[in-house]
Amino acid sequence: MRLLVLHGPNLNLLGVREGTSGGTLRDLDEALKARAKALGLALRIVQSNHEGVLLDTLASEREAVDGILINPAGLFGSYALKEGLEAVGLPAIEVMLRPSARESVVAEACVLQVHGAGGFAPYLEALETFASGVFTPGKPEPRKTLGRKQDAEDAEDAAPAKSAPAKTLGKKAPALALAPKEGGSGNKTLGRKPSSTDAVDARPAGKTLGRGTKGAPSATELLTRALVRQKVSERLAGKLTASELAAWARSRYEAVQGGLPAEHGQKQMLEDSLQRLTLSHLPATRLSDEQLVDLMTRLDEG
Repeated sequence: MRLLVLHGPNLNLLGVREGTSGGTLRDLDEALKARAKALGLALRIVQSNHEGVLLDTLASEREAVDGILINPAGLFGSYALKEGLEAVGLPAIEVMLRPSARESVVAEACVLQVHGAGGFAPYLEALETFASGVFTPGKPEPRKTLGRKQDAEDAEDAAPAKSAPAKTLGKKAPALALAPKEGGSGNKTLGRKPSSTDAVDARPAGKTLGRGTKGAPSATELLTRALVRQKVSERLAGKLTASELAAWARSRYEAVQGGLPAEHGQKQMLEDSLQRLTLSHLPATRLSDEQLVDLMTRLDEG
């Protein structure tokens, strides 16, 4: 997997200013390269104090990379960077070496935020999240079936959660407004925020999944809030493991992007919920039982 790493303004002074811990920018880049090599990732790293350079890099590298790791630094309120990330449409993770004093605008175009309290841990955690494969569709079966087990991920359920920088899921909105996506296009990826519309609730003409049945979709072909609530309930009851629920959510998200119809008027909320569940099995973003219940409540209210 190829990643673009963007360092924002003044990070060239990292470790130079008095009271800054964690080393210099050169130390950070060396740590990133070492961890990327161990994880099998390739990095393109750019630092600039100029917003336009960061935007130009996003545009020029969009076809050459599979994901973006960005620390906007003082540009966390940049709508231009937010729109640039949305236009590129690649999964992006926002990292900050310490929590911002204000809510980040750039984070609204990212699927995750990883904030730390000094040191390089947020960057390294973001690399590990990309390397986990959560943003990479499965090669053998792009459209997975319900309840599919992922053997490589099952081991993570038993692993104790380690101390890690705080991760949050993109846009901090009450209705789980997590980087919603336009429907229908197969090249859409997690993390892109579309124009505000739910117009593509129905399957596009000529697209079918599986048997290609004509006419109105059956209940089994329709993604509904009730179906998502059922799967979360099965997880809470112990009928599904965390990785099984995440695998199911990921398969449904991919199916919706391929044309699977969603409950009328609820497509955005359903996509947001599936994105959150897709990441719910990772140690740093694992959802507690209370958070799963809260998600079910929000689906009921929607």
